[in-house]
Amino acid sequence: MNKTVLCIIDGLGINPNQHGNAVMAADMKNLWGAYEGFPSTNIVASGQEVGLVSEKDAGSSEVGHNAIGAGQRIKQGLALLDDAFESGEVFASDTWKKIVANSKGKKLQIIHLLSNGRTHSDINHLFYTLKQCAKDGLTVSIHALADGRDVTAQSVNRYIKQTRDLIKEYGVNAKIATVTGRAVAFMDRYDSNPQALTTGFEVVVEGKAPITSDIEKSVLEEYAKGQTPTDERLSPFVVEPEWLIKNGETVILLNYRGDRALQTCDLFKNGKYITKEQFKKIDKCMFVGLMEYDSELGIPEMYLCPPPNIENTLSHWLCEKNVRQLTVAETVKYGHITYFFNGNRGKPICDKLEKWIEIDGHKVGAAYDTVPQMRAKEITETVIDAIKSNKYDFIKFNLANPDMVGHTGNMEATVIACKTVDEYIGKMIELCKKEKINFIISSDHGNAEEMLDKNNQPGTTHTANLVPLIVMPFAGNNYKIKEGTFGLTNIAATVCELLGVEVSPHFNEGIIQKN
Repeated sequence: MNKTVLCIIDGLGINPNQHGNAVMAADMKNLWGAYEGFPSTNIVASGQEVGLVSEKDAGSSEVGHNAIGAGQRIKQGLALLDDAFESGEVFASDTWKKIVANSKGKKLQIIHLLSNGRTHSDINHLFYTLKQCAKDGLTVSIHALADGRDVTAQSVNRYIKQTRDLIKEYGVNAKIATVTGRAVAFMDRYDSNPQALTTGFEVVVEGKAPITSDIEKSVLEEYAKGQTPTDERLSPFVVEPEWLIKNGETVILLNYRGDRALQTCDLFKNGKYITKEQFKKIDKCMFVGLMEYDSELGIPEMYLCPPPNIENTLSHWLCEKNVRQLTVAETVKYGHITYFFNGNRGKPICDKLEKWIEIDGHKVGAAYDTVPQMRAKEITETVIDAIKSNKYDFIKFNLANPDMVGHTGNMEATVIACKTVDEYIGKMIELCKKEKINFIISSDHGNAEEMLDKNNQPGTTHTANLVPLIVMPFAGNNYKIKEGTFGLTNIAATVCELLGVEVSPHFNEGIIQKN
């Protein structure tokens, strides 16, 4: 067996335009030197390749790691949800019937990332729900989480107006009760910012935020202060004090990605992040998720649409072939390269053959531009030690810098992030060459290569650009890239071919062939 290492550089795409391109500005000599010197190509990391609806849909770390790990195209949560809402299947479910029954004479409370970013949520799902609530005679209180990360940095007022216009058009008794930045309330990931959950509770249940009668004006005033570069850090506001969450009401989390939803489930189910006295204010609420965010643990108990079923993953196949595997990432991307890579499973397929190592990340909330080096050094050192231990046949690791720093919209910091990644890529190339270990470099989606949007404003979102794939066959075989168009789902078979392991019949074809 030929030992192989896969590096996923998170959020690094291909963009020939130099303007606002942190990847190009970083002059990543090691990365592009390898790109020119070894078999390489650009592959698809967006749209239908990663299970999304349209080719215009940018990929994400979740669907990207799903696609790499699955080795085949999987219809993803967003596509499933679009079908379920358009067909009305969501509102014919037993769960919806229970929601209606529990909401008569009460307010239906909806927590929703108010944008059309289609990474964590889609505002159209809210609109479908409001239209159905009008038919069912329900009163709806909306707790809007401002985005500014998967959409234009300062755009929440546009979505507030759009929502209010449709509330009026549908004739539904609904109001926006609170507005808070997504990084300030609820949308933590992997407990890297648990205060966001506490703050979220305090805003939507206890009303601990300034009260405003003109939310759009208040948002503009926050912008003018210069302390809110993106909506995700928008300070909380209470718009309708009488429409806050009360015990016994139904609370729907109308976001679909699990990594930033599981913590909210834990809060409403178990009272995590709040005191026992605070939990008494919500312990009789009926909590419903848009999706089942963790199928193995059954979280949450009630949900509107089941997640995609992903079987026959690369990890599962390699376990069947007795391949010893190691996975390394820092906290913010740990769930992506473990849970999502393994087909939405929260545990290794085989404890004897799979080991997961989480490098504790910086506790900076969303402000990764303050630590652009992140944990690249510690991750690389862990992988190097693992290689030298001779305990593993296949190692995969994630370098999160371009994506997490890119999301801040800080060009200078993102250039530093890319330079940092390039430094440690250089160390990995040197070691893999010395040890005769195959080294693959790719990415899950674009981001850092477009730091300015079409209006020359800071760009903080993922892109639909192609991403690089570089194959360094240091184990000795001579390969070249096949002709054709390939994507993330072709990486699994490529890994098998480099390892010298039979390719699973479930995988899409590999990208390489022997010369």
